[in-house]
Amino acid sequence: MKNILLLLTNLFVLATWANTTNPVPYQQRDSDHIKEIFTAWNATNGAYLYNSVNALVMNSEQPHRPQGLEKTPFELLQSMGDQRVDRLERIAQQELENERNAGRNEQYYWEEWLKVVKSSRCSSTSRGDSNGDPHMRTYDGESFDFQNAGDYLLTASSDNRFMIQTQQVRLNKSISLNGAVSMNVNGDQVEMLSIDEHNGEIIFVINGQQMPNVKSNFVLPQGGVVTYANNAHTVKWPTGEQMKVSVRKFQGKQLYDLAVNVPKCRSDYRGLLGNNDGVRNDLVARDPVTGSEIRRGEVSTTYEDIFGENRRNPVVMDRATQDLVFLSREYGSQFQLDSLSSTFTNRMTELPDEIRYPEIHLTLAELDDAQIAEGLRRAREAGVSEEDLFGAVYDYGHLGLDPVAYNDDYVAPTKTPIIEPTVTDDRAQRTTAEEAKNEIAKNAALVIIGAAAGASAVRTYPTYPTYHRPTPPVYRNPSTHGTKATRRPTTSSPTKPSSPRTPRPTGR
Repeated sequence: MKNILLLLTNLFVLATWANTTNPVPYQQRDSDHIKEIFTAWNATNGAYLYNSVNALVMNSEQPHRPQGLEKTPFELLQSMGDQRVDRLERIAQQELENERNAGRNEQYYWEEWLKVVKSSRCSSTSRGDSNGDPHMRTYDGESFDFQNAGDYLLTASSDNRFMIQTQQVRLNKSISLNGAVSMNVNGDQVEMLSIDEHNGEIIFVINGQQMPNVKSNFVLPQGGVVTYANNAHTVKWPTGEQMKVSVRKFQGKQLYDLAVNVPKCRSDYRGLLGNNDGVRNDLVARDPVTGSEIRRGEVSTTYEDIFGENRRNPVVMDRATQDLVFLSREYGSQFQLDSLSSTFTNRMTELPDEIRYPEIHLTLAELDDAQIAEGLRRAREAGVSEEDLFGAVYDYGHLGLDPVAYNDDYVAPTKTPIIEPTVTDDRAQRTTAEEAKNEIAKNAALVIIGAAAGASAVRTYPTYPTYHRPTPPVYRNPSTHGTKATRRPTTSSPTKPSSPRTPRPTGR
């Protein structure tokens, strides 16, 4: 499948950017020494990366991406190698001391710059999931079921430049599914909507423009990347987060399975998937009247209570029901979106309680022993992990969904080894020539989408209500919301959805 590279960096003229709407409390700084390290690593991509990190720190427009480059700034930082990044950090630390000596502020440019670079050195990632109908696991490893319908905040960073919203649609009175996904990718708005009835493809919308070929790679204007491989899309943020989106079809219907990876060293997240602080304490709510903390009750964990005869024990059944009610009402309500905070084209925010909440909270108690045994057999044959067995058996028994194994297939970029600590002008010229040759070869397989005029401002993301214990932001002042305007991707012959609320496909 040939990639389609959206050369969006030259398409549009922007009227305003986040610097004018949400100014940062410091001035941009520059360092020739740091710039030299970037360009010595790679003459073209290094210069881009230097300016890209500056843009992330200043919450401003990303620079023009070099032709053929399909990596995010975060991936480029990861590929530089530890020795280079060590040098960058040492120089930036000295620049920070100079900045502090020049004047006292609450935040400093080089302090924020160091946070961006250091986050790329996380040794591993944390993974959160929302799959099936839907079964969730927080970044810190807590599993729970969430059968509400409507628009919900799955996860977001404190500055909202990384944000994922899910639209859960009701399959029947007791079960819901992930029917659509909306993302803020550092200011670019990306939606994956339901499958179109005409061609069987998902409806994929970027900054309000429906994409004609969804089985493609997309380079986003503000540093993000969307790739397609093995029947799944992976959305990559310039700040390091990733989400794999796969579609499962069953009985004429479809649902989205979502696997989200975030840097393990950051804990400035919120939403249904928790804060990623390494402690299993996310499933907590607060009484809106008294302010008292409401915690999740005792949960059955033994095989006999979950899959065995004891699953029908009245005490076990009552405990499971109480847990599901807490998750549906108290915990889930903290991340329920309204008409202002939902970013979906077709919002589902004004739902009556009989649709939003499940009529009956189903467990495995409603399944007979033969269904349990067959579900377990199929799940184990499919390679489902022990921690995912409950969800697999539940989905098979209640929906007829064949079990699938959810593997953590996140792969960090390969680091570029250091050949010499410095670079001469001659080598820089040779590097540039070699890169140009490689880019020509790579772009021969790419279909370039033409330019069109126009601009579209990304919706401002308000602060979301939460009753979690406050977590100090690690990456950005939480008062900034990533409100920069953005370029809209269009083709040389622009096609528009048939209506502003329900996009239609424009053909393959």
